[in-house]
Amino acid sequence: MDPIKSPLLTPPKPEEGLSPGLTSTTASSASGIRVQRVRKASFRFSECDGDEDLPQFQGSRWVQYFAALAANMGALALGTVLSWSAVALPDLRRDGSIPMTLTEESWIGSIITLGAVASGPAAGLAIEKLGRRMSMLVLTIPFLAGWLLIFFANGVTMILIGRFITGFCSGVYAVAAPIFTAEMADVSIRGTLCAGFDMMISVGILLIYVYGAFVSWRMQALISAILPVIIFVMMLFVPESPRYLVQKGKTMEATSALLRFRGAYFKEQVDPELRVLKISVRNSQEKSCGWRDLLELPVLRPISIAFIIYFFQVFSGIDPVLFYTVDIFASSGATIDEYYSTIIIGSVQVVFATAGAFLVEYFGRRILLMISEMSMVCSLSVLGYYFFLKQQNGGVSPEGLGWLPLTSLIIYVVAYSVGVGPVGYMIMGEILPHHVKGIAGCVLTSAKWFMSFAMTKFFLDIIDLLGNAGCYWLFGGFCLLGFFYIFFFVPETKGKTLDEIQQEFANSYVRSPRRSQSGTDARTPLLSPADSSYSTSTNPAGYQSLREGNYA
Repeated sequence: MDPIKSPLLTPPKPEEGLSPGLTSTTASSASGIRVQRVRKASFRFSECDGDEDLPQFQGSRWVQYFAALAANMGALALGTVLSWSAVALPDLRRDGSIPMTLTEESWIGSIITLGAVASGPAAGLAIEKLGRRMSMLVLTIPFLAGWLLIFFANGVTMILIGRFITGFCSGVYAVAAPIFTAEMADVSIRGTLCAGFDMMISVGILLIYVYGAFVSWRMQALISAILPVIIFVMMLFVPESPRYLVQKGKTMEATSALLRFRGAYFKEQVDPELRVLKISVRNSQEKSCGWRDLLELPVLRPISIAFIIYFFQVFSGIDPVLFYTVDIFASSGATIDEYYSTIIIGSVQVVFATAGAFLVEYFGRRILLMISEMSMVCSLSVLGYYFFLKQQNGGVSPEGLGWLPLTSLIIYVVAYSVGVGPVGYMIMGEILPHHVKGIAGCVLTSAKWFMSFAMTKFFLDIIDLLGNAGCYWLFGGFCLLGFFYIFFFVPETKGKTLDEIQQEFANSYVRSPRRSQSGTDARTPLLSPADSSYSTSTNPAGYQSLREGNYA
């Protein structure tokens, strides 16, 4: 029997005045027919408020998981770029084949962030013109070229050029991957899939720590060059974001992408989702998308939240810790080998970044951010106190406390990996308004990486000025400020569709009912199942708002 024609699977015809896909059980009961929930059927009927049902297909999610993995492989490559200098610089000093000054060493460590700054405008343009998927696909070629430049380098200049290119490509991935994942994922797994970006950064960091302890700096670059090739092959099998395809008027391609992402077999199974997605995109396109639009209050608030979270992410000190891990352990005088210490740190980061990807859907974004910030305050305070005792002891490590630097950094990395790390990247894909994602992503990416450049470039200068203790206490102070900012200003986005999140920001500034140019009430929520696998069983109130909007 054709599953679409089955009487149990076919919803009753909508009554006059109701939108297509919205059916009345009143009419059904009058005719003696009751639509039931059938677990093994193609359609899932979710009970709403007792009088209506909305068909929403949910099949296998393996394509969503594979697509998220393919996109987040860019984060793994980013992790190798970030921490290459941590293990390569000590080896470059020992090797002696390429003489370097201290200034050149600082540039090797920090220039990738300048490349990422330059990537901001390119990323904003690419994801809107080429698409999210195609941007990541095209970037694999210069990514590979950058690593090969480092491998064949015969001087500092070639290393710097290679680092700049890999930093540029990493910056584009940091914009495209979270937005792509947020747009194609179901709401029930969106947080986990988006948090996978930070988890894969941790995996990349661990990889470079492991093989960096055993192979030369050139081989480190060559092994890392394999990752762009893997990304290219994986992305060939991934559909484009359905929202982007609808924006470009490619309805057939959008339908095909939805069929694959939702594990569906028939066009009718994704028609309700596609219909509401078109409405969402049309309303976004009716709004202007220029630099002046970034200053509108409903737009400025989410952008400022994303920027300030990035600010506290950077000034928690995570970048210099990752860039100079080996040197930090060497300066601490700890009894544990510095290379093995970095592997321990990287392993802990991977484990807890993986845990954070699941905890973010259990606890929510806001709670994890606050726990993360306060835990980093404690660990950085203790680490600073260790260096203070060492300074008071004439530069000799305090007796019996050789374990403290590693323990403090483990707690610091754990705290970062379950909160500030994953949510910092996730927040941009979730809260940015649809019509300014490209231009806002450009601004935020450039700002974030410019702050990272300043932090890594002047990290050694900060230590010279404040000492090791003062430096880590400074980072701890920024984490404390971050805790209070999150407590007072950052909203929770767990379990909400992307359109619901935008509606909350808009409602903050709506004082009275007004009509938009399209005739839709400005306060009426616009819910997009394509963004979040719209489920009325988890959001009956949102469904009620959609129904009352009468989106025919």
